[in-house]
Amino acid sequence: MAGKEIPRYELLRRYCSNHLEPAVKWDRQGNALSFASANFKSAQFPQFWAASPVQHFGETEKVVGFPIIREKYRKALRRVGFDQDITDIDLRDALARRVLYTTIQPVSSFMNSLRTRISPTKRAGGKSARNGPSYINGAVFNPAVLVAILNIYRVYYNWFEARQYVGPGSAGKATSNVEMGLSSVRVPGSLEVVQVPKRRSTAPVMRTPAMRLGAADEKDKAPDPRRVLYRPWLFHGTPLWRKFETR
Repeated sequence: MAGKEIPRYELLRRYCSNHLEPAVKWDRQGNALSFASANFKSAQFPQFWAASPVQHFGETEKVVGFPIIREKYRKALRRVGFDQDITDIDLRDALARRVLYTTIQPVSSFMNSLRTRISPTKRAGGKSARNGPSYINGAVFNPAVLVAILNIYRVYYNWFEARQYVGPGSAGKATSNVEMGLSSVRVPGSLEVVQVPKRRSTAPVMRTPAMRLGAADEKDKAPDPRRVLYRPWLFHGTPLWRKFETR
């Protein structure tokens, strides 16, 4: 008597469970680094991210994190390092099921819809049609809303986004001296690293426009713009907000 045939999806799940591996990044010296972004490197999130061993939903090199997962799996997963292999069979099966279900296609479709439909700077009204004037979905009907959006962008641009800037009138302030030594350079297409002498003697300083103009001097006692913008509404009075302020 022949045994019961195993469904194809079950075979796929078992294969994914057996070949599940941690996803890591590599530095120039060949050391493993956490794949998680800065937002998910907090101790409250599991640090293990899984590299999908199958190309499901047509997505290649898919990596899945598990910031939200059932409590019994969450406790076990938080004890696993970002570069450690999982030996718990039940936990591997649970992660394999989630890896197979995970896809970015709905999010991608939603973001593409936003890009094509929302444009705050376009006029709300279109050309006249047989059934009346047409309108752009998501356009700003009230100019005050557009002004508020531009104000938010102005604050973020001037205070939050540090970048390089070396202008003709900022000599000596926009760069810092680079100590002489060796720099590690990876050989293209391999993990081999070679040491080469540093060439440049100065390097640009990462600063915001407010810092370049002296509005964010360390000696200045002006309030932190992050506290001014976020404290009235973002996690106010919650334990997560205290972590946001103290870490």
